[in-house]
Amino acid sequence: MELTEYQELASRTCAKLDTLSEDNMHMLMGMSTEVGELTDVFKKNLAYKKEIDWVNVQEELADILWYIVNFATINQLDLTQAMENNINKLKVRYPEKFTVDLAENRDLVKERATLEHRGGRQMELDEMIEAVKNEQPD
Repeated sequence: MELTEYQELASRTCAKLDTLSEDNMHMLMGMSTEVGELTDVFKKNLAYKKEIDWVNVQEELADILWYIVNFATINQLDLTQAMENNINKLKVRYPEKFTVDLAENRDLVKERATLEHRGGRQMELDEMIEAVKNEQPD
């Protein structure tokens, strides 16, 4: 199943509350709840040596995804674009591969520039960096 198809199908089971703020809080609280349920599986493994139930892990991941895609739908966010932006940002942060040094010494201006889209087109990296720098308060 493709992400956009899942997003469309998931939206039909999403309750519509009275306001956008309430819809957002519903989705955010749901994400938090489901992450807690997923974490609990691993806590029980760590503390009580309970075997990890991978069927349950997959279910909890899917529940988290349900809340994420519905949050995106409610806020008219393009998840495909968000995924692409995330990978582009990580390519800037880690040009070759992850290192602790690069993780601790991030170029936040350059990362932000890779996430910016202005005028309906992707700006050249140098142009984006300059635009972001100009927006920084003195």
